[in-house]
Amino acid sequence: MREYNFTGGMPDPGSFPIEGLIEAAGRALRAAGGDTLVHYPGDLGNITLREVAAMRFQASQGTEISPDDIAITNGSMQALELVFRAYVEPGDIVLTEELSYMGTLGLLRHSKANIVGVPNDEHGMNTDALEEILRDLAAKGQRPKLINTVPINHNPTGMNMTAERKRRFIELAEEYDVVILEDECYGDIYFEGDPAPSLYSQAPSGRVIYVATFSKTIGPGVRMGYLSVPQPVMGRIMANRHDGGPSALASLILAEFLRHHMWDHIRKTNGIVREKLATLLAALDENLGDMISCIPPTGGLFAWTTVPEDTDMGRLMAGLDERQVRCTRGQAFHVDQKDIPNVRFSFAYPSLQDIRDGVEVFADCVRAAQPSEAAVA
Repeated sequence: MREYNFTGGMPDPGSFPIEGLIEAAGRALRAAGGDTLVHYPGDLGNITLREVAAMRFQASQGTEISPDDIAITNGSMQALELVFRAYVEPGDIVLTEELSYMGTLGLLRHSKANIVGVPNDEHGMNTDALEEILRDLAAKGQRPKLINTVPINHNPTGMNMTAERKRRFIELAEEYDVVILEDECYGDIYFEGDPAPSLYSQAPSGRVIYVATFSKTIGPGVRMGYLSVPQPVMGRIMANRHDGGPSALASLILAEFLRHHMWDHIRKTNGIVREKLATLLAALDENLGDMISCIPPTGGLFAWTTVPEDTDMGRLMAGLDERQVRCTRGQAFHVDQKDIPNVRFSFAYPSLQDIRDGVEVFADCVRAAQPSEAAVA
């Protein structure tokens, strides 16, 4: 039986730049020489890749970052883990979207944080709700250690925080003196217009810890992310790093490739991902129509679908598992693990035909999970 994989934030495998990386590896190795690669890269990581990360931010955000304020990490998850180690003690309050990336929630639970969910909708985190939570905590003499957010091409919902909410978000963080952790892993994947402005590019220095990655346009197997903060915040975070730094070899190869091909590669992959999203949305409409809803994302790798409220989610997921359709249950993303009628599709990895065929099976399973079908069974 064929497997249809709609899980994980993986880009299109056919767009992985094998030849470009092979050529970049030769140039990078010859230029670096052996002396560079027999040394440890240090906590901040390879300077060449940090310069590329700074170049990428200036080009997309119009704001300069010093390479000295950037640390290369083994994927963005290591960046998040380092931040939580530096800021979060057991019992500390951390605010995050009510629907959040399950990997981040897992790290916070491991840190024994007191996780408080802030409602989010098609316009991002609800800043009115955020203000109410911050005000109530302040009345009790409490202050969150962090506010975690994915404001651009959110995981799992695919939504973008509006400009007005970003402005208000920063104002509230300033008023209540809370550090923002901005996870901007999907900012390079956009289907219309220009890249959305980050909180980091708009907030006062030191208010936002910025996390990003190269994994979503190249591939998670590269394991190259980064974080950006000014000193002395960087020193506080790096005090928790004990791995000698990320691979200098991988950093040099990736930097050499991106210096020459970054924007061409991003444009190419975004075109491919845009077509796959259109195919997914058309297949959902054709097979389920008004039975399912999905607000089309304008970027990122995920589509957040809502099935009928009375769907038996256990029955739905069991049916999908039996028929080898791999999607992610909405419950996995809820701060309180509430069983909600949602399923996340990651649409960049499967082929166009697999998207069509997989959605057809998904539709069969959704119908089979309705109360009327269960009564007949």
